[in-house]
Amino acid sequence: MRVALVNTNRYRQPPVVPVGLEYLVAPLRAAGHDVDACDLCWSTSPEEDLAGFIEESHPDVVGFTVRNIDTTLFHGNTFFLDDIRALVDAVRAVSGCPVVVGGAATGCAEESLADYLGADHVVVGPGEVAFPRLLESIAAGEAPRVVSGWAAGVIRDMIHPRGSLFDYAPYIESDDPVGLEFRKGCDWACPFCTERSHPVLERDVNAVVAEARLLADAGVRMFYFCDCEVNVDVEGTCRMLSALADADLGLEWSGYFRPAPFGGEVARLAAASGCSKLTVAAMSWEISAGNGAYTARDVESFVTTCREAGIAVAVDLLVGYPGEEESSVLRALELFAELRPATVGVGQFIRLYETTPFAGLARASGTGRFYGALQDNPGMIKPSFYTAIDREWLEDLLRRDPLFSIAGEQAGVNYQNT
Repeated sequence: MRVALVNTNRYRQPPVVPVGLEYLVAPLRAAGHDVDACDLCWSTSPEEDLAGFIEESHPDVVGFTVRNIDTTLFHGNTFFLDDIRALVDAVRAVSGCPVVVGGAATGCAEESLADYLGADHVVVGPGEVAFPRLLESIAAGEAPRVVSGWAAGVIRDMIHPRGSLFDYAPYIESDDPVGLEFRKGCDWACPFCTERSHPVLERDVNAVVAEARLLADAGVRMFYFCDCEVNVDVEGTCRMLSALADADLGLEWSGYFRPAPFGGEVARLAAASGCSKLTVAAMSWEISAGNGAYTARDVESFVTTCREAGIAVAVDLLVGYPGEEESSVLRALELFAELRPATVGVGQFIRLYETTPFAGLARASGTGRFYGALQDNPGMIKPSFYTAIDREWLEDLLRRDPLFSIAGEQAGVNYQNT
């Protein structure tokens, strides 16, 4: 089959290389398909450019990556799907081929995402095995609407070509990192998270390092681990970071971490392999409870250990869980005010999704407030939010210390602000 891959992500704060599409190229070619790509990130006339690309390439199937439904934050929220639906319409106007959607947004909505966009099929989760299998089903005329990439898995030892179908130059010029993946999935079950309770699929360390070398050869100076959290498994993380340090590729990197498990060896290897700044995600109610997945002591140890290793820490702090009191939030803020990491971005409004149980938990609590599209919103596609904490109280508190910022008030992401 002739397969056209389309990067629909035109949000450029920061611009992001479509790594998910790049991870489809080698598996599709190995299955005997011809692959072409259209990157609309920098397009000023995306619908016209896409229609022209489709008319020229004559694909049998078009695959759209949808990175996000919206910017996920309450402040300054930008909704993306209407623009992406217009791109699907542009394809429909010039071709009758099937349209498949995939990407990280499928963790937020599955069939309802395909319905909203007018797509024929949706691949939920990793696509490198699932998408070629779907193409076989399409060719046989018996394709399902929804395909689970989590059930299909990944190809652990495959080295994905980087920069072959997508022009890295404008991305590199923006001085933002390019994505690289060691693991997919997360073994934690945080009820608000779209990545919750998925199998952890780990790639071969040698393949990851070989791919990092391809990034260096393409002129990339910094990459970002796209893993849910880099330290999901400390032993595997240390093995990977050690190999990366031994390769000595001259690359910097950053990524998301959880407060625990962590330790001096992880920090040492992170610094040795090129990490000078990272982000740790924390929740105020976990810090205050003292008996959850991590404690205030774990958070303190994480920040101080990174500081000793020369690594700057940006904190993503989420507050406002159902039933949480202001005293719980205050304890977490006082902890970070004392620790003084590089930055602390505080998210008060928790995005609601159909794929997570959080909305039900929030409603059952009988506490807090809901915001956004609360009626006539099938699949919770349109942005809607919840918080248990008074907005004015929190914002007044945060503005007293420049260490803290309100998530979404300033465009950009945490690694740009450390």
